[in-house]
Amino acid sequence: MSVVEGSLHAVMVGVAESYLGAFAVELGHGAHAQGLLATVPLVLGAVGQLFSPLLCSWLGSRKRAAVAGALGQTASMAALIWIAALQSSSFTALLCARVGFWVSGGLMAPAWNAWMADLTVQVDRSRYFARRSALNHVALLLAFGGAGWALYRAGVQLMHCYLLLFSVAFVARLASVGALLLQADVEQPRRAPSDMQWPRLGRAVTQSKVRIALYVACLSFGTQISSPFFTPYMLRELDLDYKAFAGLSALSILAKALTFPCCHMWAERFGQRAVLRWGGLGVALIPLIWAAPPDWGTLILAHVLGGAVWAAVESSSYQLLLDSAPRELTAEFFSLSSALNGVAQVAGALTGGLLLAAPHIDYRALFFISALVRTLPLPVLFLALRREQPPPLLRWLYGRLRALEAMAGPTEAEVLRISQVPRALGSRTTDPPPAL
Repeated sequence: MSVVEGSLHAVMVGVAESYLGAFAVELGHGAHAQGLLATVPLVLGAVGQLFSPLLCSWLGSRKRAAVAGALGQTASMAALIWIAALQSSSFTALLCARVGFWVSGGLMAPAWNAWMADLTVQVDRSRYFARRSALNHVALLLAFGGAGWALYRAGVQLMHCYLLLFSVAFVARLASVGALLLQADVEQPRRAPSDMQWPRLGRAVTQSKVRIALYVACLSFGTQISSPFFTPYMLRELDLDYKAFAGLSALSILAKALTFPCCHMWAERFGQRAVLRWGGLGVALIPLIWAAPPDWGTLILAHVLGGAVWAAVESSSYQLLLDSAPRELTAEFFSLSSALNGVAQVAGALTGGLLLAAPHIDYRALFFISALVRTLPLPVLFLALRREQPPPLLRWLYGRLRALEAMAGPTEAEVLRISQVPRALGSRTTDPPPAL
């Protein structure tokens, strides 16, 4: 049922969320308004994630918190339907609808992640989420492509087309609420709201592994320096129409859908950490392709490779984050990591906007800067994860020492050598918890 829910959510994203920027342009909102629409909802959504554990406590379960967030997004779709029906140019109305959408999603995300972490304890988590993500991206591809084709064919009736698209998104999100309700819940001890706030958030920081969360936030900062400007670059600088824009974006979604199942196989062979390392390196190289002289070959390569490497980063980082916190602090840890990621995205987008407004900085220069900033946290990630996962030879030697210990009993020298081996040596390279 989670796969169905995810696919319905992907339909909403494909037909509505992906085209909110274009919808704002059609309503006549200028560059300043576009900047506020892109940043204010993200900031409030990021801050809202910190209160997700409190919402779980108030409602009594993470499932109810996830359902409440999905209902909030459904209400936001209803507001967008109203704006499209009236063809309202009110900036306040559109901003409130987007804020409601992002805040609802922010409140929902940590609760859903913690809930799913418990529901998937007894399954092959890496394989399950790889299959789920692939199917979700197939649904996203079909929805996004269909919406782009409809907008391309709409001509002067664009507002009527947006009204139809938002109506489809409303129905899809409402149906996903039903799918959420049909999923099993995991009993958690009910805590008083006072137990769920800052003290537990503090324990989530001190008792969790935060390297991956910090790396993802740094990567998001570097990514958002250029990512919000790929669309205006294609539509304005390259003068692409909706058909070409949707086709190229669909290639990226298709590459993601095809790569997600491979991420599970790569993780089984090389480990989730290796997938994250090389995926992060690929993400750092993408803006350099965008900065090359534009032609169809370059644009296709940028979208296909971008979809593939982002699938690797998203899949591996999510799996590693699931195992980064104690089970009783999962919701708090995800609220913190998600909030940190959201703030980094906003900071990156604002930085990119300021750079683009500076003299002698054009789109290509901005892409070079983004590539540099995306590269900066990579050495830290390589060194940190290498310490967590020692070389295969050392792991083999450790296994041999343990075998000798079992046969003959440990000598003092062997005890000393074994005591100096990191605890991570005993973990599986594919990173699922021992119960799997």
